[in-house]
Amino acid sequence: MTINSQDKPNPSDEMIQVGKRDVKEFVNRIKYPKKGDFLLSAHRGIRWEGIPENSRSSIQKAVEQNVICVEIDIRLTSDNVPVLFHDPTLGRTTNIAEHLQKSEIYSPFTGKGYSPLIEQTPWKGCIEHLILKEEHGTICEEGVLDFASMLDFIEEQKLDIVIFMDIKVKEVMPFLREIMKDRRNASGVPALEWCVWKVFVHMYGYPKELEEQPWWKEATKIGNPIYIPVYEPWPTRQVDNPLESIKAWSHHPNVIALEIGLRAPGGYMQDLLEYATSSECPRKSIGFFASLGDLWVYDNKEFQFDIGDFKVPWKLENQFSHYLFKIDKPPQTHDAILLEGDSLDGHDYRADLDLYKKLGFTWTITDRGQELKSKGLITM
Repeated sequence: MTINSQDKPNPSDEMIQVGKRDVKEFVNRIKYPKKGDFLLSAHRGIRWEGIPENSRSSIQKAVEQNVICVEIDIRLTSDNVPVLFHDPTLGRTTNIAEHLQKSEIYSPFTGKGYSPLIEQTPWKGCIEHLILKEEHGTICEEGVLDFASMLDFIEEQKLDIVIFMDIKVKEVMPFLREIMKDRRNASGVPALEWCVWKVFVHMYGYPKELEEQPWWKEATKIGNPIYIPVYEPWPTRQVDNPLESIKAWSHHPNVIALEIGLRAPGGYMQDLLEYATSSECPRKSIGFFASLGDLWVYDNKEFQFDIGDFKVPWKLENQFSHYLFKIDKPPQTHDAILLEGDSLDGHDYRADLDLYKKLGFTWTITDRGQELKSKGLITM
C-alpha cells in the first residue's frame, strides 16, 4: 500500500531533545504538529541586545537558544546577488551613509536620512563593504550577509537549523535555486530540504503558476524543495479566489505548512483559517507573524539614531498596539496600518499568542521568542 505523505505519523517527542539537533526532524515537527504545539521561528534571527538582524550572529544565537527555525528576509541587489535584508532600503541596518560620507544618517524613528534602494545598489564595490547596525544604531563588527555566505556559515559552523526564506522580491528566486542546488549542511542534508520557500501568494496564487517556472522545475529535478504559501491581507486581495487558492496549495506535495496573517477573529481571511483548521484541509501546520513590534525592552544604552519627536514607549507590555518601523515615516502601530475589513473593531490581535493558539495556529514567527517561551506560550 502506498502511504501518502500527509498520512505519515507525527514525530515523537523523543526525536527532538535539547542537545540533539536533527534538521529533518525539525521540518517534520513543523509539518506534523503534535497536539498543543506552538513552535517558534525566530524573526530575522535572535536579534537585539547588540545583535543585528539577518546576521551570522542572529542565526548562531538562535541555535544556541535551541530554536529550531529562523526566518530570514531575502532581497536582490542591482547586480543580482541575493542578500539578507528586511527593508527595501539600506539605511536602517547598515552604515551606508557613513561609508559614503553622507551627512544625513537614516533613522527609523524619524524616517529621514540617506537610505538607497537595495535593488538599485550593487553588491560588488558597495554592499559587500558595508557593516551592519544593531537596534540602537551602533555599527557592529559584522558585514552584510549574502545568501551564499549564509549557507557557507551554516555548514562551517555545523549548525542544524531550518531556514524560512521570506522572499521579498520574485526576481530573486532563480538565483536562490542556483546557489542552493549543490549545497548541504554539515550533516549532509541538502539545502533544498531545510531552506523553506516562504512566498507571498500574490507571486504565485496557485500551484500551477509555480510549477510553470523553469527555476522550480530545475529544483524538483535535483531535490525535494519545501514551500509555504503566505496569505497576508494585501497579497491575498490580489488573488481572484483566495479560498480556492489555499485549498489548492494545501494539497500540494511540496507544501509543509500554511501561513495566514489574520489580523483579528472574524476579519478578512477568517474563511481561510476556518478551512485550514477543518477536517477537509490535509495540512495541519498553520503559522502567523506575531505583531510584537520593532521596539525592544529598555536597556539604558545610548541611541546613535536621531529619535526626533518620537516618544519611545519602553513599557512594551502596556502597548495595546505595538509599533513597527515604516520606511520614510516615523514608527506606526499595527492598528494604524490595518486595511479595511481586516478587523471588526479596528485592532490587530496578533500580539495575543494565547488567542491565536486557541484559534488553531501551531507556529509563529516573532521577536522576543525567549520571553514568550519563558511564559509558556512557546512550546519549542
